[in-house]
Amino acid sequence: MGYSVPDFKLSSLDGKATSLIDFRGHPLILNFWASWCDPCREEMPLLQQVYEDLGDRIFVVGINYAESSSHVLSFTHTIEVTFPILLDSKGEVTERYQIAGFPTTFFVSSEGKLVAYHLGELTSDALSSYLQMLGVEP
Repeated sequence: MGYSVPDFKLSSLDGKATSLIDFRGHPLILNFWASWCDPCREEMPLLQQVYEDLGDRIFVVGINYAESSSHVLSFTHTIEVTFPILLDSKGEVTERYQIAGFPTTFFVSSEGKLVAYHLGELTSDALSSYLQMLGVEP
């Protein structure tokens, strides 16, 4: 923990090129997921709630693994996700971050340093603990 997370450049659902550095200045929740992953779908409302409640103090970003933009767009509309989703269409960022399973969530300080990571579905209690580690009180 405490090391800088690797930079990346991915396209958002609206086609805009986005880098990790675009999220500096606030703590960041970086969630790697796929629509075929049941635990990913289960935790999305929890991440959406953090985005809605704390979006002025923390960034919430999803990185989708290797699915088409049209499929991801349809999926996010269906489950009413509005936080930024980036497309890792070739799986290169997922590989660089050494993701071993989905979902995996990184908790990154406003300076870009890894504070914690979580493999598997987040619970409300676990997420609250990680937010405290980032200095963001719900």
